[in-house]
Amino acid sequence: MLNINSSEEHRTALPKLATWLLSRLANPAYRDELIGDMEEEYAERQQANQDTTNWLLRQTALAIWDGQNAMVKTTGFVKVLSIVLCVLTLPTIALFVGWLSNVDAPSEHLWQLLLAGEVHSILFNSEYWRLAWNESGISHLELAMFINIPSILWAMVFVGSTYLFLKKANPSVWVFSAFALAYMLLPYLFGYTVISSLEPVAQTVGPIMAFMILAPFFTLPLYVCFLFKWFSK
Repeated sequence: MLNINSSEEHRTALPKLATWLLSRLANPAYRDELIGDMEEEYAERQQANQDTTNWLLRQTALAIWDGQNAMVKTTGFVKVLSIVLCVLTLPTIALFVGWLSNVDAPSEHLWQLLLAGEVHSILFNSEYWRLAWNESGISHLELAMFINIPSILWAMVFVGSTYLFLKKANPSVWVFSAFALAYMLLPYLFGYTVISSLEPVAQTVGPIMAFMILAPFFTLPLYVCFLFKWFSK
């Protein structure tokens, strides 16, 4: 009798893989209830000889999709994403500043990209990475290279406007992140537009480009500080 009951329980239980996926990827707000409901319906479908495979695949996929959507909206996910952004962006900017401050005779292609203000194109150029890492890399960095008054003033404006925005609008974590991202991108877009439209002389391109790349360098850590302080949960 015990063997019969055990066999029946094994026959109607959800497959272990589906249970494992749901227990880790479904929405935690109602994960246990969801698994219980699915186990009950799965058993009923088996007893009625209805299709269980396609139903289980569909319901598991929908539950995982819903769970990941809920996870993406959480403050914790945004915080992890912001840390990853810092880890990728800040060293990249620092390396570019070191290369730009010590470059002697770049190739004609890199020189034309510099005059055009196309930092984004330079960062995807293999020659730049070879030169920056081997000849003008991190070992050439100095504190004075990062002192740029317009960028520091921009960061101060960001702090003031962010405080007012958080105080008055009480935005969600994603709305605040979009607000901060706009502040980080505007200097680059402004500088690139000025350089491509006015085509200034080489001596003028340098200060504009410094503002383009150092304003986000100062703004990004401030965004992370506001993020962790204001959105504690």
